[in-house]
Parts: sequence; C-alpha cells; structure tokens
Amino acid sequence: MKYRGLFIEFSEASGIEREDKNGNTVVCGGYNYRIYSDENTENLIDEFTAAMGFELPDGSKENAELFAKEMVDSEYKEYCRIVNDLNFGSITM
Repeated sequence: MKYRGLFIEFSEASGIEREDKNGNTVVCGGYNYRIYSDENTENLIDEFTAAMGFELPDGSKENAELFAKEMVDSEYKEYCRIVNDLNFGSITM
C-alpha cells in the first residue's frame, strides 16, 4: 500500500505480547508492519506490530490499514529525516 509517498506492507501475526491494565502479559493476534521508502521494498525505515484489543479494535484489514496510516501520519517527520539521513532519496507525496 502506498501512503504519503511511503510503501507499507502489513500481514497478520500471532504471538504479539502486550501488558494488560493489571500488569499481566497477554498474547494476542494482530498485524506486523513494515514501512519502506521505496516501491521495491529495499529501504526499510520502520517496523512495528499492532495487537487486537490494544492498538486495534479487531482483526479487520480495514482497521489494520487505518492504523498503518495513523502511524505514518504521527511519525511522518521522523520518517522524512530517516530517509534523508540514510540517503534513501526523498519522500514524494
């Protein structure tokens, strides 16, 4: 998926650990995300997970995509800096 000049891959994941409000470790399903500066997915600039019941309300692809866009929006300035610092070119919207 292309968003704000970046390329986002996401896939379903299991075994994501989160801490609940009582301090207990909970193992969840969710998604793995990888953010690239290029369409060929050669220049990885970030990767993270999102767990159902924590960052995601459910396991739908629509919510997984929305979360990816929200993360890019919140980290966009940092992603631009990383792309520039690593000489990956520049991000074009």
